[in-house]
Amino acid sequence: MMSLGFSMDSLPFAAMAVVEVGEVGMITLAKAAMSGGMSNFVYVVYYNALGTFLLSHYFIYRCYRGKGAPLTFSLLCKFFLLGLIGICFVQLFAFTGIKYSSPTLSSTMGNLIPGMTFLLAVIFG
Repeated sequence: MMSLGFSMDSLPFAAMAVVEVGEVGMITLAKAAMSGGMSNFVYVVYYNALGTFLLSHYFIYRCYRGKGAPLTFSLLCKFFLLGLIGICFVQLFAFTGIKYSSPTLSSTMGNLIPGMTFLLAVIFG
């Protein structure tokens, strides 16, 4: 078998590094856009519209090939409510914080989430 120059054990590390670079790039882009005058509400709408556009093709392809769950109106309503409550509000608060602080602080706070989750899990059992 041909060697690719890396072992399969390093793939999780590489994926983590790519995700972190993408997150920092997105935060820096958001700060630059908001410093240029864009509202954080408009940025969240554009951010979610782009994500919907990129992921909807894959989702529709999976549904029509019969490999995914059937797409019903009830399921679409649940997706909408989950996105509205869970994602949009969190993004609005996060981008408002980025608007008034720095991308470095936001990235650092995002990296603290797993540690805080662990501490809360230990405290509450």
